[in-house]
Amino acid sequence: MQPSVEARWPESLQPLYAQVAEALPQEAVAASAGWRDTFAHWVRGASLEERTRAQAAAWERLSPGERTPGELLFLVSTCSELLWPYAEPPPGLLRQLLARQHDAVAALRDAGEVEGAERLQKETDAALSKVLTRYLKRHPDALLALVRGVPCTFDGRALRFQDAVDVDLKQVLGAGPKSVGLLEQLRALLPDTREEGRDRLAEFIRTRAARVPWREASEVLGERLFALATSPDGRGGMRGFLACYPNGRKEPDWCSRAGLLLARTVEVGGPPAVVENLCDLLTLFDSPPVDGLRGALGALVQSDFEAAADLGHARFVLDHCQGTMRKNEPALALALLWLEERLFRAAVRRGVPEAFERRTRARAKLESLPGFAHLVWLAEECAEVWPRFRSSARPGLDGLVAWRGEVAQRMGKKPVLRKAAIEFLLWCAPDEASSEAELAALALVRTATDRRLVRRMLEHPSPKARFRARSLQSWLQAGAGQGTSPAPVEASEPSTLTASLRHLHATRAVPVGGRTWLRDRDLEDLLVGAVGRVEADVASRHPERFREDTAELVAGLLEGVRSELERIQADLGSLLAQGGRASPLSLAMTVQRPVSVARDGAVEVAFVVSVEREGFVRTRRVVRVPVAKLEQRGEGQWLPTFRLGRERLDALLSRTEAAFCLFLVPAFVRAECWVVPARLARALMETQGALSGVPREAAQGVSRPLAQWLVYDVLGLWVGDERPDVVDAVRDGDTGADFVVDLTVR
Repeated sequence: MQPSVEARWPESLQPLYAQVAEALPQEAVAASAGWRDTFAHWVRGASLEERTRAQAAAWERLSPGERTPGELLFLVSTCSELLWPYAEPPPGLLRQLLARQHDAVAALRDAGEVEGAERLQKETDAALSKVLTRYLKRHPDALLALVRGVPCTFDGRALRFQDAVDVDLKQVLGAGPKSVGLLEQLRALLPDTREEGRDRLAEFIRTRAARVPWREASEVLGERLFALATSPDGRGGMRGFLACYPNGRKEPDWCSRAGLLLARTVEVGGPPAVVENLCDLLTLFDSPPVDGLRGALGALVQSDFEAAADLGHARFVLDHCQGTMRKNEPALALALLWLEERLFRAAVRRGVPEAFERRTRARAKLESLPGFAHLVWLAEECAEVWPRFRSSARPGLDGLVAWRGEVAQRMGKKPVLRKAAIEFLLWCAPDEASSEAELAALALVRTATDRRLVRRMLEHPSPKARFRARSLQSWLQAGAGQGTSPAPVEASEPSTLTASLRHLHATRAVPVGGRTWLRDRDLEDLLVGAVGRVEADVASRHPERFREDTAELVAGLLEGVRSELERIQADLGSLLAQGGRASPLSLAMTVQRPVSVARDGAVEVAFVVSVEREGFVRTRRVVRVPVAKLEQRGEGQWLPTFRLGRERLDALLSRTEAAFCLFLVPAFVRAECWVVPARLARALMETQGALSGVPREAAQGVSRPLAQWLVYDVLGLWVGDERPDVVDAVRDGDTGADFVVDLTVR
């Protein structure tokens, strides 16, 4: 049992065993009583080491091999004292004990000791039951290993092996989560249980499983379920598992985990059997609040078919979902059509010959749905338009307004089409197109039924759909002409437009104060989110672009910010126009690149802020920002300092205190660019004794993200130099900046 222990009897027990081994069959029964007394006396005085050695020796002699009748009689009659569950149980324990019991009984019968054989049979049956019960109490997960190969049945209380050895399950089952291990072993034992006891055992498992506290056991059970799901031959076991633990069919975490595993398996081209298992598992999650069918489709919603290793997995998932889809699910049908269209386009680019036939077949199965032609149109439109948001061919503002209008005109005619389109847009739109999708969905919310659908979307399996539905729900609760006031909402930095406009001046009944003179936290969050998206993109691409000239990096950053602000201005006006209101803010940004004197590759940006708010403030000020990028000195080895000369900072600070340093960095902790006051950067250089560089770690500890600094400090008028000569100097040839950004707020 323990290879590290020598399989020899302890010296104190060797004389007894020698006597046992030499006994004749006719003498064994008469002498057995004396052997047991001697052995019991030895047990009372034996040390733990001696008992461990005796246990190892006993198991070796119980293994196959020639043994005398005396040895067999001694081993099976004393096994309850020789075999204790201190170590891991030996595989096949019960089968080997039963085999040795049979040999001992047969030897006594052959010697004419029929009465002794019957008595030995009864005594050793009880001893084997005692040994097996002890092992199961200590090692409940070892049931299958202990009883492998031994037929069994169940009478409603005890497992009975070979009609002789009983194990009372109520004695060995632990309390609460501790019983899960043995219940799983019993479930695995069902196929080997005789038919007359199999149903009783299954009912016993279900009854005891229902008593397990779900919160305490769900994590352990989840690991067991997904071990089956990711095993190629675990498909049948999953159904039996959920039949024993029906609460699992309503477990949202399990459904989400299955969807994530399916998405990952499809993405990397994992084993087809695992894909089938996960698809089958997701269809078993059919009790509220989970929806496994949407979970299965959700695994493909964010997948990139162009980069997928194998389109066959995606085909199987779509076929499986279409085969199990319930009626009256227009949103699922629309999502299927859109995914089939994406799959079709990816297959055509790869030259798959049956791509056209498959798309025709898939559409034919759904053409009986009401409004099928409109569903196909929206699926094709989104498959064409949404990928362009990730490329340089992003649709223009006028085109997007026209597209949203056509979606509203086509899909807004019937309630069933509105229901399908609202869920589809909130669920399937990529992050880059989220604002347009939310605006299109908002235009489709026309009746109380549509508003109830948005509320139900708050329980959607997709976290992205829930977040977008929450944005729309906040906007609708804010009134939108209904005269109700919004509930207070914590300030955040959302990544979508409607999340930031949850009640932007909808009724003005309860205005939300901001952190700046703009006095509107929603508007500030909107601006921070817009600049933050550009900032995050620049930081995430820095490892690829750091070798480019700093001026080109800065030009790309400023152009991205300008485009985002222009899009916000247009979307804000479009959204408020639906309620017949004018935009409360006019924000314009222009970028100029004056011809300036070269400064050894150094780049500087000047932000000129002009604010005109009648009856409140009128100002024109400038903030000057030298820019430095972080570079590598080897593959993946970033420099410890930013190259920024001390003399340059001294010259800048001699002209104005409204000076900051912008550092372009990769996404070390968060995807952001760092902004540090120039005076503070100069102090860091002084402290570190650096002449031509700002220490990277020190700068990171005192920096602010570009988005927050630009909105809260620059547009918030916390910084800036209003002196006319300083403002005019930014365009001077000798002391001017490389980029002049004019920000005008009215």
